Amino acid sequence: MVSSKTKKGVVASAIAASILITAVVVVLSAPLASRQQETATTALQQQQTGNPTDNTTTTAADNKSVSAASNATVADKAGSVLKLSRASVPIDIPLEKGYHDGKDLFFIATDVSDQDVAAQLTNESGFQVNFAPLLAKTPQDARNQAYFFTNGIEGNGTFGFQLPVVTSKPGDGDYSPLWQVNMASWKETATPRELTSVQQVMDAQNSGQLDIMATDIIVNHPAIKWDGGSLKIRDDRNSITDDSSYVGGQILGIDTEKMLVTMVAHRGWRPDGKTIYYVVTDATPEMPATMMGVASVPAEEKLARTPVAVDLFQFENGIKGSGPMGFQAGIGGANPDDSTKYSPMWKISFIKWKDPSQARVLENLGDINAMVAGDSITLAPAMEGKHVVNCPFFSEETVSRHMHKEG
Repeated sequence: MVSSKTKKGVVASAIAASILITAVVVVLSAPLASRQQETATTALQQQQTGNPTDNTTTTAADNKSVSAASNATVADKAGSVLKLSRASVPIDIPLEKGYHDGKDLFFIATDVSDQDVAAQLTNESGFQVNFAPLLAKTPQDARNQAYFFTNGIEGNGTFGFQLPVVTSKPGDGDYSPLWQVNMASWKETATPRELTSVQQVMDAQNSGQLDIMATDIIVNHPAIKWDGGSLKIRDDRNSITDDSSYVGGQILGIDTEKMLVTMVAHRGWRPDGKTIYYVVTDATPEMPATMMGVASVPAEEKLARTPVAVDLFQFENGIKGSGPMGFQAGIGGANPDDSTKYSPMWKISFIKWKDPSQARVLENLGDINAMVAGDSITLAPAMEGKHVVNCPFFSEETVSRHMHKEG
């Protein structure tokens, strides 16, 4: 992103207001990435095309180097910079609580395959939960089994009873943020009690005290904090700006007393060119997940060739900006307003300009198609089509309503 100081000979050019919903400044100057940004971006590109660098382990030094390669730029070669206003916004999302193996697990509710449940969660939390029916197509081996109680001990669970119990957490080999809803109901002859592990749930079922009914409902409930860990909290959590690095963590704060998590909402474009925001919670493969500071979820690779994973286009060269690789913001292939096409699970493809000096701002799918037809860009699935990221989308209205305020 462009610095407030430009070099001699910079020509400011205005872009039509239709390009962005809010202010966008494009400054044509000479700044390609600094040597640090080139190094970080090259490493990411090599990993995402299946050609790892010599050091495949992300160390603290690596994170520091990548963090330094923020959206700010230093003049080096001819190029251009796109600076979006409100490119990185702190947003408060309600935390929910459940149990895993007898311990507390905190998560967020962002998307549901069932419209009634999505409406119920929205009404209960005051935060918009997206209706995403495509999630119901999640393969069985990419689901996390969760047990929601419909009677028994009253509590803060989804249906007014005890908290849900889930099979796995981040770091477990079978972890997935996509939970299959299983309804657990105590029989009339049973004495209800609080259950905090799947083993206890199975024991109660096997002893004839508990009925369990599997449903086709899939909820996107990414884990935020669990026993022994949490998603990475950013080092610059108190000074997030439009120039902050995309990588290095997505969490600004976790408050289990107020039951809120503050995350970075990234700005991008819907397929029609309108503004959208999204958060990042988990991804596969491990390398990009680690760089972004989110959970690595191998099971998400199983979504790549299913309707559950929708196209999200990111840029690997061209105009510098707030995207994850240091170039312009990405374009989603669907948005929550069109529930038949939307999913929070995104299969990443890279756009590459054949001649970066001729790069233009692309803001919708029509722009992408036009540039492909004109042989100006290439499209390539990231990491052989195996790069999937969990990025729930939010409207500008939702982000504005829940923007974090100090105090």
